[in-house]
This record gives sequence, structure tokens and C-alpha cells, in this order.
Amino acid sequence: MQKLFSKIILLTLLTGSFSCSEEMMNERLLVKASGKPGELFIVMDSIQWKGELGELIKSSVKSHVPGLPQDEPYFKIHYIEPTQFKSFLRNVTNILFVATLDSKTKGGAIVRSYITKKYIEEHPDKYRISQQDVYAKGQSVLYLFGANQEELANKIAEDSEFIRNFFNKKEKERLTKALYKSKERKGINNTLLKKHNFYMRIPNGYRIEEDVPGFVWLRQPDQRNLGIDKNIFVSYTTYMSEDAFKKSAIIAWRNEITRERIFEDPDMEGSYMETDTINIRVAYNTVEIGGNFAKEIRGIWRTHTKGIGGPYLSYVVLDKEANQIFYIDGFVVSPGVPKRETMRELETILSTFRTKSQRVKATKVK
Repeated sequence: MQKLFSKIILLTLLTGSFSCSEEMMNERLLVKASGKPGELFIVMDSIQWKGELGELIKSSVKSHVPGLPQDEPYFKIHYIEPTQFKSFLRNVTNILFVATLDSKTKGGAIVRSYITKKYIEEHPDKYRISQQDVYAKGQSVLYLFGANQEELANKIAEDSEFIRNFFNKKEKERLTKALYKSKERKGINNTLLKKHNFYMRIPNGYRIEEDVPGFVWLRQPDQRNLGIDKNIFVSYTTYMSEDAFKKSAIIAWRNEITRERIFEDPDMEGSYMETDTINIRVAYNTVEIGGNFAKEIRGIWRTHTKGIGGPYLSYVVLDKEANQIFYIDGFVVSPGVPKRETMRELETILSTFRTKSQRVKATKVK
């Protein structure tokens, strides 16, 4: 009996070992996902792509990023006819499959085979599932499915921002890994915490441009001749009332800071930065930053001489524990250069903002 028990234990260990080895081998066999940031590959029947279903999907993912001086969509879309979805196309970072049971075409049948007809039939209450690393490491795949086109179209219309938000979140996750893969500016991180009572993860390449009580400005000048100058600044004061979160108050606060602290047009003596509320609508939303209540504003800035300008993203964040409000801002100077990905990078950095009490608590938990 003891020998039999020993054999069972040995067999179990061997099986488990083989299973783990197989998983590790599969992971090693997967190539790294490829593609440029902000690219999305859509695989669906060509008739549906040209119809209402396709239009709904396009309107979701091709909507323009708010607060940019020129129209730039959230994603650059690549449509893939199902019979052409093979070889290197399977290794891209973002893939969206769309299928319905009522499609009679070969393309429709192929897309269904990726999701499986049985799954669609057995989950009538669902219309989407997602997977990671299906064909390549670092890949995100979203499947949308339904019994018929009308049903799926209605579900997508009811949740029109989901597709965009899903892939936007995945882009930010990849960007976070890439930003902090190289050496992080731990010295700057600690300076922000000790001198200004907040913490933010600052990637390599940034430097402190100005550091005075109540204000700090971080900058990554154009280092590789790409024509992109990235900037982050933070100011803070005592929290007095909810009026501080009004859109007009936030814009006024920004103008007060930039007029005094941020550089002017280098070609125009006496110029200063101001928020442009005339040429583009300012986007204003309620959000959370690190679990703290915050208001978000996106828009464009310019020098009052109208010499140069560009996009900015800002948050006014409430620190209840310290009874303070923080104004955090990311802006870019990049005339004639697309700005979507640079602003996505600044948004990723700003999202790491934490108050001093939050940072201290997080350190103690570790």
C-alpha cells in the first residue's frame, strides 16, 4: 500500500512538472508582439465591415483625442479580411475580432472559428470576451460576438466607448512598462516627496527645471532631434472650497502659474503662456487620480503673442488628509509633429501621482 501511495505521489509530481514545463515552453515559443503604438487590427466579415456594424466600431475607435490642436484619432485602424489574417499579422499588439452567427460568408465563418460558434450559442447574455498573449507576448485580443448583426450593433451602441477604452488601457499598460524599463529618476521621485509632499514616478530623461516652495517644473528637452519637448509642472495650495474645482477656476489657476513660472516664446521678449479657450473647446471631466477626487481638463495653450502653442492635460487633485489641492499639468512643445502618443505618455506619468500619506502607507504595506 505504501509503495502504491509513493507511486501516485511520484506520478503527480511528474505530471505537474511536465505541465509547468509545457507552459514555460509555450511562453518561450511566443514571439514578442509587434506594431506601432496606437495601431488596432480589426478582423471581421467584409460586408459587415462596410455596413452598420463596421460604422459603429469605426466611430468608437476613430473618435478624436480631445484637447489636441489637430484632429488625431485614438487609434490608427487596419482592417483585415479574415482570409488574410495569417503569418505576421497574428503577431500585432491589438486585435479585434467581430462575428455574428447569421453571417453566411466564408469570412464570417472564419472569424467565428476564432471565437467558436459553441461559445456564442452558450453565452447569449455576453457579447464580448478578451484574452492576452494569444499569438504573441504582450498582445491584447478582444472578441465581439452576437446571434445577429442587429443584436450586436445594439449592444455596441449601448456601450460605445468600451472598445476604445479597452485598447486605450492596454496601450497605457504597455507604455508604463516601456517608460520605467530603463532607469527611473528615483532622486527626483524622492525630492518631490520630501519637499513637495507628493510622489510621482519620473522616467529617465527628465530633469528639474525649477524647484521653489509650492511649485516644481520637470522637463525632458528634445534630446533626439524629434522636435518634441515634454513638460510636467505641479503647484499646490490649501483647499478652501469646492469652487476650486470649477472649470473657470482651474483655467485661471493655470494661467496664473504659467504667466509667472513657465517659459515664454523664445523669439518674443515679454511673452508668456496662456490657455486658449477660443480656438478649441476645453474638455472637462470628473476623474480619480490614485483614488483621489480630481477634475481633468484637456485643451491647448499658446503664448499670448500667438507665436507657439500645443496641447496640455491637467488635473486638480484633492488631498483630503492634508487639506490641500494639487494642480498637476503635462504639456508638450512639438510644432508640426503628431502629439497623440506624447500626450498619452504624459497622461501615464501623471496617473502615477500619489499624495505623501498615500505613498507612506504604500511603503509600510510593502
